[in-house]
Amino acid sequence: MEKIDFEALTSILKENKDKSIVLTFHSRGDTDSVSSAIALSTYFPNSKVLTPDMITSNSSRIIKKLGFEETIPNQFDNTADMVVMLDVNNFEDCGPFARKLEQFTGKIVIIDHHLLKETGKDNTYVFNEESYNSAASITYKLLKSLGANVEKKIAKLLLTGIVSDSAELKNVTADTFTQIGELLKIADTDYQVLLDEMIHISDPGSRAKTMDDVRNASTTIEGEMLLVVGEAHAHANLAADAALRIGADFSLFRAENDSEVSFSARLRAPLDKKYGIHLGRMMKELAPIIKGSGGGHPCAAGAYGPINADWRKFQEMFMDQIYKRIK
Repeated sequence: MEKIDFEALTSILKENKDKSIVLTFHSRGDTDSVSSAIALSTYFPNSKVLTPDMITSNSSRIIKKLGFEETIPNQFDNTADMVVMLDVNNFEDCGPFARKLEQFTGKIVIIDHHLLKETGKDNTYVFNEESYNSAASITYKLLKSLGANVEKKIAKLLLTGIVSDSAELKNVTADTFTQIGELLKIADTDYQVLLDEMIHISDPGSRAKTMDDVRNASTTIEGEMLLVVGEAHAHANLAADAALRIGADFSLFRAENDSEVSFSARLRAPLDKKYGIHLGRMMKELAPIIKGSGGGHPCAAGAYGPINADWRKFQEMFMDQIYKRIK
């Protein structure tokens, strides 16, 4: 594995522009990863976007609304010259594609902004920079550097990736705001219109259940911090986000379905810097407890594993690490 800078990354993509390219991302591709892959694919005339398994319902809804094909194939292409992985920096988190990536003999390029995990393959080139708030932010900078034409709907697509992965602009830099301004002009829209298009208002019954999830959660005050821990009826991330919106400093929610258990954690910025907390690193390190995978950002992260996993031990150790840092 070779770590490369932005200039080297741009050069590799330019050199392989006319090659057969596969663009993919982590298992259960979210809005940031899917939008980045679709946007970058416009630079390569002979490319295809593939998902390891599925994409989230929200990302599917958004790309369909913006006029892109909502069904993304999940069959790996061994005949491609190069694979570009976006929003993920290891093979393990690519689910069914993991073994295929290990066996792939062509060039592999990783473009990510999370805590780096070594892959160990000689044919892998990694651009990984945590200072970016999203893969979409890197992708937009790349398209500009490559001299690509960013069309109106691609601009809007990249905006959804940047906004969705920034915790509603809580995790951004000055450069992010510059990019958002440029993309809004290209897309010929404004921020509120974009949010209205992005946000999916669930039915009243689902919203009521999310409110119940937060209401029934356990609340603890530790020093000057309010911590909320609970169980979500369906989507842990919705409850975790809701808890922060109404005043929590930290939230951790668990959800289960027929096949898996999942966790979502949130932290109010800039408490990550004050206490030295990186939720993504914690999720990644503890994920083996639930025989799954995890990761994310300093203030927003998640993990999931099979339904029979020891989620109680995971939750206990996760909270132990939080308490050790804030006391």
